[in-house]
Amino acid sequence: MKFWRKWHRWVSILIALPFLLTVSTGILLATRGFNPWMQPSYETSSAPELKVSFEQMLAAARSVPEARVESWSDISQIDIRPKKGQIRLRARHDHWEIQVDSVSGAVLGAGKRRVSWFVALHEGAFFGPWVRYGIFFPSALGVLFLTLSGLLIFFQPIRRRRGRGKALSEVKHASL
Repeated sequence: MKFWRKWHRWVSILIALPFLLTVSTGILLATRGFNPWMQPSYETSSAPELKVSFEQMLAAARSVPEARVESWSDISQIDIRPKKGQIRLRARHDHWEIQVDSVSGAVLGAGKRRVSWFVALHEGAFFGPWVRYGIFFPSALGVLFLTLSGLLIFFQPIRRRRGRGKALSEVKHASL
């Protein structure tokens, strides 16, 4: 029992900082569906059709000055959802996302999308591959170890008590 407690304590100290960062960013990422600070709210399109051209999408993105879009090289990603009639363009600068109506090409909304930045922080990729695979990945293994050793430490006294109970009942039966 002392062996598991000792290792449980040391592993928890070693992984505390990366684990705290992973948990706190995970909590924020879990709120992205209803937290407009993390990701802009999405408007519904006029119809679930795709009639807008790529040039109309670029023109719509250019009309949002905060996104600083001048050409396709300023767009990092296009997310098209035909069933919902949604088109979202993500700008390379300052994490801006512009939603364009799939029929008219009008801008339905624009705002900062912080999700990508928090995902990179959550995974450790923000700090580079060495930190991601050299610190965050071993920390994840440490969390797995803490879970398993914590369960072992928790259930050992219960198992021991049950073992004593069986031994006592066997002694009682043998003496009768």
